[in-house]
Amino acid sequence: MAYPKITVNTGLALEILASDTILIPSPDLTTITGTSTGVTSGTANSNVQDELVDTTTNFLLATAPLPVVVGDRVISIVSGAATAALATITGTTIPLGADIFPNGNETYAIVKVNHLTVSGETFITKGVSVGDVVYNTTAKTVTTVTAVNSETDLTLATGLFDGSATFNDDYKIFLAGSPLGQRVINSSEGCLLYVGSNAAVGTLDIDTAYVNIKVKTTAGNDVVFSRFPVGEYLPIQVLQLYVTGSDASAISNCIAIW
Repeated sequence: MAYPKITVNTGLALEILASDTILIPSPDLTTITGTSTGVTSGTANSNVQDELVDTTTNFLLATAPLPVVVGDRVISIVSGAATAALATITGTTIPLGADIFPNGNETYAIVKVNHLTVSGETFITKGVSVGDVVYNTTAKTVTTVTAVNSETDLTLATGLFDGSATFNDDYKIFLAGSPLGQRVINSSEGCLLYVGSNAAVGTLDIDTAYVNIKVKTTAGNDVVFSRFPVGEYLPIQVLQLYVTGSDASAISNCIAIW
């Protein structure tokens, strides 16, 4: 006797991001959302070679996420060029490893490499911990927290918010680092995976209506569904969607359903 193999019965859903190392977060987990600010930003107002000069600010101000320290990444928003802050930082000047402000009037941002830094945030108070999953929801990338440094600063396994195009991206943090959170995120119940794609699907272009999808099943099997039709559910419950083995058009366009 035939019976349905897929039943959607809860309405819980989450737009997910593929990762070769991170499981799909449960929608039951508490989340924190916001926008990355970096350490500080502003506009240069003097042209000194291999320096950032801004006499309207105080780079050494002891108010988190300041001060700027050696090794912080200084970004020219105008050109996208970036270089490290060198020693002998003062309140208004930062020696640089390159002359990325040749006109002395460019806008800038300062970030910490492999960090999520947010002015006014309260990461510790909100319960962020090591192991929490972090989504850059603008660039559609994912990583985990490796250290909670202060209320305003987290160290990440990979740098999602330290580039010239990502320093002010939006984020979502799944509070999964606690023992309870890990139990939820590693739930053997798994989820259904709706397969989406950002490729244009034309009536005559059949190839774009199919994608390759690699997943980890609730039984721990890693499998690739070749040429799976876009707009359908995988016929098995999954714990993870992989980047490697999945088509690029689908890895940030699938939806997990519980």
